[in-house]
Amino acid sequence: MDDFQKILDITFPFVETLLKDYREFYPLASVVNNKGNVEQFLREEDPENDFPKSTTVVGELKKSLRWNQNQFVAFAIFQDVFLKEMEIDAIAVLVEHKLEKKAFTFYYPYKIVQDRLEFLDSWKTEEDISVFNV
Repeated sequence: MDDFQKILDITFPFVETLLKDYREFYPLASVVNNKGNVEQFLREEDPENDFPKSTTVVGELKKSLRWNQNQFVAFAIFQDVFLKEMEIDAIAVLVEHKLEKKAFTFYYPYKIVQDRLEFLDSWKTEEDISVFNV
């Protein structure tokens, strides 16, 4: 879980800035490389689709992560989602670790009040592995 925390510590403030400035963001990914450093993980741009759906972006990120899985030990995909059952926006963070063979999604519900983010109680769910050894 230390690698997950590293990714959250470095990437979460950037995501918060995107939400404050633009009130939304496209899914993005960060990895802990084999040297233990956090890096942004970029997907291939699609010149034919300037505004892809978030689900498409997540799928492309997962595919690229699978192809490059020998270059890192953990990853996180950050996504801006709307939780229908709670009627609230949230940051969903899918994480996987190569060594732990576990995957989780962390949910951080938020409200934007006067250009300030207010977070509610967060939680996590266990997920099926979608990148490592798939």
